[in-house]
Amino acid sequence: MAGQRDFWVTNTKELARLQRQLERAGHGQLKKALNARIRAAARPVHRDLQQRLRTLPIRSQPARSRGGGPSPTSRPFRAGMARAIRLSVTTGSGAKIWVDRNRLPEGVTTGVIVQLNEGRLRHPTFGNKSRRGWVNQHAPQGWWWDTIKPHMPRLNAAVKRAMTDFERHLK
Repeated sequence: MAGQRDFWVTNTKELARLQRQLERAGHGQLKKALNARIRAAARPVHRDLQQRLRTLPIRSQPARSRGGGPSPTSRPFRAGMARAIRLSVTTGSGAKIWVDRNRLPEGVTTGVIVQLNEGRLRHPTFGNKSRRGWVNQHAPQGWWWDTIKPHMPRLNAAVKRAMTDFERHLK
């Protein structure tokens, strides 16, 4: 996911041009309505990414000695990270799905989600940073984009349809 942390609905030159036209024509409400339609089109992608992260199978490496036990914390790791996935619609860039580092659970960085997307999360066990305190956990590689890709044709069509509808209002 390096370099691919965010996801945009593209065709931004046309979208930016349309939004500038709406502003110049004094159609602030139309611009808001366009953004609302783009947001509504992107909402299923956002929801699916959050759900995928909540249910992402993360496997541990086999134990070398004794078996592990239950987590000493009650912090729901994946659910906390899923809450940090955000959707925003901005002028000129359309829809953007991103990870808000301020919403991540304490001690978790955006790098954790990047590592999970790469298929391997390496971290110290219970904060033990000695040489033997590190473990690897594995997840399906590419889950972020694998979740987004099926939505792209529908999403791009919805944005194009919205842009066409609003261009008609300007004529």
